[in-house]
Formats: sequence, C-alpha cells, structure tokens
Amino acid sequence: MRQQCKYLYMVRVRIIIFRPAILKDMRSVLLLSIFLLTIQVYPQTLRVRSVKRILPEETGSYLLTGVVPGSGQLLVAGEGYNGLSLLETRRGRMTEISNEPGAGYEPAVTADGRKVFYRSDNFNDNVKVSSVYAYDIPTGGKELLVDRGRGVISPAVAGNSVLLKTDSETRVEQRGVTLKSGGDRTFLVIEEMLPVLYHNGERKALSPNGEGFYIWASLSPDGTMILYNYQGRGSFICDTDGKIIHDLGKINAPRWFNDRIVIGMDDKDDGHMITSSELVYYSLGDRKRIILTSTPDRSEMFPFASGSRKIAFCTDKGDIYLMKVRVR
Repeated sequence: MRQQCKYLYMVRVRIIIFRPAILKDMRSVLLLSIFLLTIQVYPQTLRVRSVKRILPEETGSYLLTGVVPGSGQLLVAGEGYNGLSLLETRRGRMTEISNEPGAGYEPAVTADGRKVFYRSDNFNDNVKVSSVYAYDIPTGGKELLVDRGRGVISPAVAGNSVLLKTDSETRVEQRGVTLKSGGDRTFLVIEEMLPVLYHNGERKALSPNGEGFYIWASLSPDGTMILYNYQGRGSFICDTDGKIIHDLGKINAPRWFNDRIVIGMDDKDDGHMITSSELVYYSLGDRKRIILTSTPDRSEMFPFASGSRKIAFCTDKGDIYLMKVRVR
C-alpha cells in the first residue's frame, strides 16, 4: 500500500512538472485552430455601395494598369500600354511618368507608395531591347536601372524591394525601408510563360497545371498563395510548392483584393472585340465565384483593389471608375 501511494505521488509530481509545457502546447493548438476557423468558416463577401467615374483633366482613352498604395492615385496608360501616368482619383489631376512605348505594361509600385518601376521597349535592327526605370513619386525624379537590355522581364516588387532580370543578370535592389514582416524577400515573375518564384536568391519554376502558358500571376498579400490564369481556361490558386488549392473558374485578369477574395472580370468577345464584361469575385472561404456587377451598357475590365474597401477599373471605352464596396 505504501509503495502504491509512493507511485501515485511520483505520477502527480510529473504531471505538475510538465503541466506548463502541456498548457503551452494546448494554447498553441487552440490559437492555430481559431486562425484556421477564421479563414475557413467565416468567408468574406463583397457588396457594391457606389460607383463613380473619374474624369481625368486630360481627356483621352485610358487603360488602368495599377494603383499606388495608400495614396488615392491610380496608374493609367494609353492604348497599347503606351506611356504611363499617375491619376488622382479626387481631382482627376494627371502627372506623366513616361511617354515611351510599352511603359504602361505591368508597372510595379513599392509598398510604401513612393517608387514606380516600369519597362520601356524599343527595336534596334528588328531586335527588341528594353530599359527599366525607377520613378520617385514625391520628387518626380527618374533613375535608369537597366539600359537597353535583352530579355528584360517586367520589374517585380516585393515590399520595398525590386527584382530586375535580363538575359545577363538577376539582381535585387532595396528601394525603401525593409519591412518587419519580411515581405521584401519573395518575388513572383513570369518567365517563358511559367510562374517563377525567387526567394533569397533561389529560383523555383512552377507548372501546377502542367505544360502550357500562364499569365496574370501574383502572390497573395501574405505571400503563401499564387494566383494565375492558365491558357485562358480559367484562374487557379496554388501554394508556393505548386499544389492547386482553388479552381476559380472563368475569371480573367485576376487580382488579389485581400487574402480571402480574388477579383477579376468575365469578358466575352466576338473574336475581334469585347462585346461585354462584368466584374466578378471569388471567395476563398465559400469557394464560390460570384458576379459583382450587372451592367449591359458598360463593360468593366481590369479591376485593382484600391485600399481595403475600393475597387478601381476601366471600361472598353477607355473610362476610369472607382467602386466603393462593403466587405462582410
């Protein structure tokens, strides 16, 4: 009996000794469970509150090509993505960044909203050469980063860093304060029609749907997922190892609204020109594709998230709009 009591006492002591570790592990599991439930059980939805047309001070036909974080400014280009300008959404004021050919195609902006990177294309004896520039928004200054290189891809931004790649070199430049979250380290680009990740100097090409061409690729804001369109057959989301986790269906020009919502367009054409286009979104929590607009008299195209409750887009007629949405 005395021996049994001694044994029970030793077991009790061991439980008391290890209780803090057990409780710590339980807390970790509980926090992780709450996080996963937040993502999976509580999906987000969008509702349109208002739509306003932005009237640029210089009349013309424009393509929306990007937004400047935290500024209320949009990036717009002319037909064929020629030229690049800043457009203020409040007053319609325009500031020209470049008038060069192709400058409006896939510009990139740093997270602090201070630098715009863009590529301009030229042909020399039928050989395409490209240059890359950095434009400083506060000062209007311009810096040449790549001079008439071959095989120049569009500059890619992660946080306040930029990835510059040509046939002859690949380099990363810090162009602002390093983010505490570490979001300056992972870049996503398209090379030879495949999504390619660059992380800490390592290159990883992905082909989640197999061989074919991939377009409109982008990293989620938290850096854990990759959004892309595959051969015009629909848009998908995969993880950074290339495992498909969402089939979004027909969504063209997809963009991240936040970590839980993707926005894009459902456009139709007659083989020559767009006949109609509506904005759509995909809720990762609901795993559903939902039509956001229904406007037979207006074809909405190329949406971008402009802050946490606004979506900017252009139309087939070259008009620019700003939509306010309710997020639930």
